[in-house]
Amino acid sequence: MKLVLEFLLEETCPSTARDCSINNATHSGLTLPSPTICNCCPYCLPLYNKGKPCSLGGAGAGVTVGRCGHGLTCDRDTQLCVRMKTKCHDAQDDYDNRYEKGETGIMETRPECDEKGNYAPYVCIPSQTCFCQSEDGEKLFGEIPYTGVFVNMPCQCSRMAHKIEKLIGKDVPYPVFGLRCTSNGNFNPVQCLNNICYCVDPITGVKRGDKTIDLTNEYVSNLPCYDANLDLNPPDEDAKPPFNYTTPCYGSIQEREALLEQSRIEGYNIDYFSSFAGLSCLPDGTFGRISVNSTGSRICVNEHGERLGDYSAELNTPEYTNMDCKCALTAHVMRDSNEPPHCCKNGNFRPIQCRLGQCRCVDSDGRQVGLESTDVTRLACYTPDWRHC
Repeated sequence: MKLVLEFLLEETCPSTARDCSINNATHSGLTLPSPTICNCCPYCLPLYNKGKPCSLGGAGAGVTVGRCGHGLTCDRDTQLCVRMKTKCHDAQDDYDNRYEKGETGIMETRPECDEKGNYAPYVCIPSQTCFCQSEDGEKLFGEIPYTGVFVNMPCQCSRMAHKIEKLIGKDVPYPVFGLRCTSNGNFNPVQCLNNICYCVDPITGVKRGDKTIDLTNEYVSNLPCYDANLDLNPPDEDAKPPFNYTTPCYGSIQEREALLEQSRIEGYNIDYFSSFAGLSCLPDGTFGRISVNSTGSRICVNEHGERLGDYSAELNTPEYTNMDCKCALTAHVMRDSNEPPHCCKNGNFRPIQCRLGQCRCVDSDGRQVGLESTDVTRLACYTPDWRHC
């Protein structure tokens, strides 16, 4: 039967474009299902390089058998494939221009863009960490030490959580959560919907296997994908059903939701209590990394709510308003390193970082900006009190 099918395909299927089989710098393509009724024939969609003729479609616009390649689009006026105009491509152009002039630092890296011209899912800072980023290049949840070897951080869970918060979160009365990510931006292998938990692929989030757990009767550890190291709120040994697979942060939101709903039913005016300002959970289900201590000062904390170092900022100060704890958190990720970054008193990155006798300016994420120098006074970000921020 197999031989008959192969014979029929050879006799009845049209020949495909050769681009997919060549797949090099000049000829490439996408192998797709055939646009026929049964999808039984092989099909290759050619990807045109920059400067090649293309079509926008529509009456009288002409027809082409392929489309512009990754990072390219069909120019409406010239009908040629041109580079997309995106924020990431602009950043690449800026880097390339400065590189030609010898104005890039040794720890600067050229921005990586995906096939749509958006920023790649993650970025690595040499000798520091790799972290997830949005399509616009914004640093997201998910950070690991940079080891200098090949790194693969799909960051799909972190990116999806960011999109949910950005697109949906502002239009609903309660904070939105559902996806649970791990510290590297991947999906937690255990996901739950209400009381039903199941296994998923850590990279794609697609459900794995048929086994599910009903927390009403059994604990989530009965799932084959359960990892105790990823459970930030394990149950007590004497816990009895019904169980839960939650975190203190999720619990706080659910408690407030229940209080508000009950108050509405009973007819109370709850406008004063209806705000969730300051109460939000990170994609791993933990509270934010900035907390407030008994004196009213802000402090940096880890995923367990434990204070990191002595980083703090007093109320009604610029350090309090601008506090992001990004450096403190990066230093926490790099706690086994001999060269952690230098942080300000409030846990932010110090604008000048030094390593092996060379100093450089960095942005709020710790990324180098411009050339390094052995003389800090020659740096664009230099201030007389640069050591004390």
